[in-house]
Amino acid sequence: MIELTTDFMGLMARGGPVMWVIFFVAWIAAIMLVERGLRVYAWRRSALSDQHILESDESFLPGADPNYGRSPIAHLTAKVKWNDVNSRDDVAEQLNIQLAELMPRLEGTLPTVAIIGSLLPMLGLLGTVTGMIQVFEVIALQGTGDPQEMAHGISQALLTTASGLIIAIPVIFSHHLLVRQLRYVLAVTEQSMHAVYSRDYKIYQTSKS
Repeated sequence: MIELTTDFMGLMARGGPVMWVIFFVAWIAAIMLVERGLRVYAWRRSALSDQHILESDESFLPGADPNYGRSPIAHLTAKVKWNDVNSRDDVAEQLNIQLAELMPRLEGTLPTVAIIGSLLPMLGLLGTVTGMIQVFEVIALQGTGDPQEMAHGISQALLTTASGLIIAIPVIFSHHLLVRQLRYVLAVTEQSMHAVYSRDYKIYQTSKS
C-alpha cells in the first residue's frame, strides 16, 4: 500500500500541477457516472415493471399510490390533476408538460459529464504546453547542456497528454452507454404514456378521488 502511494505521488509530481487538476476532474466524473448509472438502472427496472402492469391491468395508474412506483411514468401521472381533466387532449397536454419538466431531472449530471469528457484532453494539452514552456526556459537559461532538466519538461508534457486521453476515453464511453439507457427508459415511458392516454380518463379520476 505504501509503495503504491509512493508511486502515485511520484507520478503526480512528474505530471506537475495540471496532473492534479486532471485527477480531481476525473474523480468528479467518476462520482457523477456512478450516481447517474444507479439512478438510470433503477428507473429502467421500475419503468419496465410499470409498463408490464399497465398492459395487464386496465385500471392501474402508476403513481396513484405515493408509496409505490419510482418510474418516470409514475412521476408523470402523480402530478396530473385528474379531476381537472375533461378530455384525452387534456391528458396528453398535462403528460407532455410534466415530461418536459421531468427531462432535466432524468438527464441530471449527464450534460456535465459530457463536458468533462471533452475537457480532459484539453487539460492534457495544457499540461503539454506548460511542460514545453519548461523545456524552452531550460534551453534559454542553460542551453542544451542539461538534458536531465529538458527531459523533465518533456516527460511532464507527454504524461499529462496521455493521462487526459486515457481518462477521457472511458468517461466518454460510459456517458454514451448511459445516454443510450436513458433513451430506452424514455421510450418505455412514452409507451406507458400512450397506454394511459388511450384509456378512459374517468377511471383515473375515480382512483384519485
